[in-house]
This record gives sequence, structure tokens and C-alpha cells, in this order.
Amino acid sequence: ILPGHFSGAINMPYTTFLDPSGKHLGTEALAKLFQDAGVDLERPLWTSCGSGVTACHVILAAHRLGHPGVPLYDGSWVEWFRRSSPEDIITEGEKKKE
Repeated sequence: ILPGHFSGAINMPYTTFLDPSGKHLGTEALAKLFQDAGVDLERPLWTSCGSGVTACHVILAAHRLGHPGVPLYDGSWVEWFRRSSPEDIITEGEKKKE
């Protein structure tokens, strides 16, 4: 399976939610991460990652900021990649095929 992303996805690696010691950042820093990435927590949001594990950091961060219930696409990239048609797959470094 090639690495990639869903069309319209915003990439927020789980490590950006952690301080150098591996602990979750404070709420002010978390809010800034979402803001800097262009994520509006007042709009619908869902998360994914390669297999549905590390995206939980995004869910936890949103919950800590007062937005519980953010869903996780637990099949994530692996499931989507396997079920998608080739023209819908956007691999790393590629733009959507027109």
C-alpha cells in the first residue's frame, strides 16, 4: 500500500500533539495547532491515519478543547486504499488525477 491521503485531508501527524517528553501539549498549544492547520473545530471533523491508531491523538486533543465525539474512520488509509478506484488515490507527492 502506497502512503498517501484522502482528498481534502489536513495532515496533522500525531507527534505534533506531543511535547519533547512525549506528553500531550497543553490546551493553548493544541488550539494553536488546529488553528495553524486551518482546522475549524466548530465544523464537522473526522480523523484517520494509516490504520486507525495514531489518529486518536487528534480525537483526544479535540476532546480536551471541548469537542467530544470526533469520529475515527477506523479502517483509515489502508481500507480506503484497498476499496478506492485508482483515480481517487492520492499518494504522497501527488495531486489528484484529473
